[in-house]
Amino acid sequence: MKRIIAIILSAAVMLMAGCSSVQEPVTTVPLDPETITVGDVAGTIEGDRYISHVGGVAFKLSGKYSAEWPDSDKRNILMCDYTDIDIDGPWFVWEKKASIKIDYVLDERLKADAMKEHTLEEWNSTSKYPIKSMEYLDFTVSGKTCRGIKSVLDNNGRDVATLQLYFFQDNGLLVLFTITGINDKEVDKIVKNIQFA
Repeated sequence: MKRIIAIILSAAVMLMAGCSSVQEPVTTVPLDPETITVGDVAGTIEGDRYISHVGGVAFKLSGKYSAEWPDSDKRNILMCDYTDIDIDGPWFVWEKKASIKIDYVLDERLKADAMKEHTLEEWNSTSKYPIKSMEYLDFTVSGKTCRGIKSVLDNNGRDVATLQLYFFQDNGLLVLFTITGINDKEVDKIVKNIQFA
């Protein structure tokens, strides 16, 4: 009996240890263009989570996933020398079930465009797949409110759930999350693992 209790307690401790990293605080650093690089904004993987200390964002990584880092050749450019209007952060994919892409928008005009109320026709003209439904919502993520666009795409007769979340940080960055999943449940799992400073 003592052995069974010890095994259960060990499993509980391991489970709590596995879940605790999403609750670790997100430490931040100021966005100083003279010392901060594009890579600092784009973030890194630290242990079992992705984190951007400049962006004030973390994301708990679990399960089997692949990670892509667009624009990795730009990581060492200082922000004062960076002329693009946004920074491509990582793209995490879970075995064709779900994905999250994290981007950092710098340009004020692009920020206004990103938050503009798109019509169904505009989305259909730019989307790879036709949009079946779309709604604008406010989401609470990690205790903070952000704007979101939730939609269902038609992928050759199969529904794909999508969610775009827009979060304005105090340092002027707009953090844009693009999440897709085979259903709302997969999308919700990803949202629950996002953490803000």
